[in-house]
Amino acid sequence: MISGMSAATFAEQLISAERMGKDQLYKTSMTKHQSQLDAYEILESSLKKMTSKLEAINGDAFESKTSSISDENASITVESDAPAGSYDLYVKQLAQSHQLSKSFSSETEVLPTTGVLSIQVGPNAADTIDIDMAVLNADGTRTVSDLRDAINNHSDNPGVQASLVRTGGQVELMMTSKESGAAKNIDVKMDGVDWGMTERKAAQDAEVTLNGIDITSSSNYLGNVIDGVSIELNRAHAVGESSSIKIESDSSTSEQAVKDFVESFNDLMDQINQLTRSMGSSVVDEANKDKDKDDDEEDEDAPSSITEDQLGVLKGDSSLRMLQNSMRNSVFDAAPNGMRLSDVGIEMNRDGKLNIDEDKLNQALKDDPAAIKEMFTASGSFVDRIDTIIDPFTKSSGYLDLKQNNLDKQIERVEDSMSRHDYQMQQRYQIYLSQFTAMENTINQLNSASALFY
Repeated sequence: MISGMSAATFAEQLISAERMGKDQLYKTSMTKHQSQLDAYEILESSLKKMTSKLEAINGDAFESKTSSISDENASITVESDAPAGSYDLYVKQLAQSHQLSKSFSSETEVLPTTGVLSIQVGPNAADTIDIDMAVLNADGTRTVSDLRDAINNHSDNPGVQASLVRTGGQVELMMTSKESGAAKNIDVKMDGVDWGMTERKAAQDAEVTLNGIDITSSSNYLGNVIDGVSIELNRAHAVGESSSIKIESDSSTSEQAVKDFVESFNDLMDQINQLTRSMGSSVVDEANKDKDKDDDEEDEDAPSSITEDQLGVLKGDSSLRMLQNSMRNSVFDAAPNGMRLSDVGIEMNRDGKLNIDEDKLNQALKDDPAAIKEMFTASGSFVDRIDTIIDPFTKSSGYLDLKQNNLDKQIERVEDSMSRHDYQMQQRYQIYLSQFTAMENTINQLNSASALFY
């Protein structure tokens, strides 16, 4: 033992003291680089979120339509290209499928063993199937149920559905066209002669009048009957009745898109403030308070919030300040049509963030939606400007990619230095251990020799 310690303990303490300085240096460098890398990833996420909000505004946000109908005689579906307007719809009759039936004593009534049953749907003779009773009922035991199955399972079935309706005393063999419309009538013959079926429903087209225009359709679904407008007919009107249809611009969708844009803009301004300003800045403190309030409301796709350790971690990056100033200038200037954000209730406060007067925005969207659409989506609009500013930062091999790649390399270099340092310290530990072990052995030998003289 040396001073009450083993050689290994003595060597460990010497190595610990010797490596402390570099260990702390590497730890500080690693923390700094990792914090910067995390910060750039958070910033990239925020910029991409901003880009998605720009795409939403530049898409169908100002094209969305809403529709209403005065009753349940029809249902309306509208697309973004539907023209706004009012329409009067009168449904004279619905389209329906042709339906025939023939009575039998029971579903087990045996079929004839001769004759050819022909079923044609529509005017085209090619849409016909022939069922030869001599083949179907060769053994003389086949029944009405077997005929139903033979029709439904026929490989060339022209579009007819057979079913049995049990009326108590007898059975009706029902044949129904699978498609509605006057052209899809069913014609059934036995050996070329009418088979004597009773018509239960006539084959007919839907007949409607839309703003005085007569429309005929084989289906009750009138797809794209007006540009971007489809109508599903539910029931016919009584004489003198009609449905009132109204199609309007949906200002709530465009209003929400503008709000999302402002929220993303403000979030981005907050994050740049936090990442580039020193701790203690009043703007940073205020941003943190606002962030704490909103944390519970953020969705899963929102970027991670800035931690206290990341405050000011990018304060030497002048490009981020340029990004922030450029974005503020882009929304401060007038749009190509001469309108400013303040005209629709959006003002920039002293902290460089945007505030919305919701009443003013809502009214502006109702008064002149086309002008506001142009303000945000025309060439050189607010969306174009901000997208042009953001693109160099977020594109592949752009500014943020280069920054992150550079930091990844710096982290790798620090990790390599740490590995070499660990190896060197391990080698020195072995040297110290050998030296102190030899010293300890020598001291033990001297102590043993001196004991002989006492």
